Amino acid sequence: MNSDYLQKFLFENLQVKGSFVRLDRSWQEILQRAHPDDTAQELLGKAVSAAALLTSNIKFQGSVSLQVQSAGAMRFLLGQCNHRGDVRGVVRMHEQSAESFLEQAILSINLEPEIDGSPYQGIVEMSEEGLVPALERYFSQSEQLETRFWLGAGLDWCSGLMLQKMPGKSFDADGWNRITILASSVMENELQSLDSGQLIKRLFHEEDVRLFPASEVRFRCSCSTQKVLSMLQTLGEDDLNKLIQERGLVEVSCEYCGHTYQFDQVDVARIFTDIGFLPPPSTGLH
Repeated sequence: MNSDYLQKFLFENLQVKGSFVRLDRSWQEILQRAHPDDTAQELLGKAVSAAALLTSNIKFQGSVSLQVQSAGAMRFLLGQCNHRGDVRGVVRMHEQSAESFLEQAILSINLEPEIDGSPYQGIVEMSEEGLVPALERYFSQSEQLETRFWLGAGLDWCSGLMLQKMPGKSFDADGWNRITILASSVMENELQSLDSGQLIKRLFHEEDVRLFPASEVRFRCSCSTQKVLSMLQTLGEDDLNKLIQERGLVEVSCEYCGHTYQFDQVDVARIFTDIGFLPPPSTGLH
């Protein structure tokens, strides 16, 4: 099995479904670009894992992102995954020291369709208690779906398990309680070392569980020349020419992948005079 994957599973005869995600190589690529400190690193890994888990629920082509904003030491964090399994993440810290890591923190869950449909954002307060309680509170309050998460992250791995009680009557009235109690025995070292089949067997060996084929997850950024050019158009020709005069080039770097786009005075002129200079929309993934 690929070391970076998402796998869904279903408890037969119970109204309970689940997902498991494991990120090794893709997580290390995110870390190489994000350079978070130790505390932010764990939270970022959990956010990226949770975003991947939530894509197992979406019925559209697009992305799910978890965004945390705070007045504490950690200013901004985002973990994102799309329906293709492309993950990325970024974290930004306040320069000044702060006693609290997540003071006045807000967690936003964003659903962004690529083609049809409108973006959706759900918001819930988040405290020093961490990401998992905030996520579970969001699903309980906003989605009215009983949902549980177990997330972990280290230097070279991040992983997560999600269980969700589906609407409808179950043949086993105690099924949800039993499954969540069993899942709560999971240890962080098991999230780190066991693959999905081993973990499900360890936790639910007396249950009838159907595993679906795993899908690959990888680090890949959605930035593109077309998106950068569209952004530069909104700045206006005068402001871009001023930048050219001051610096010789307009340079834009993607904060997720570090890729740098450079434009000279000829490029700037073409942005506003040559419609064909704007390339057609594309995924632009790299």
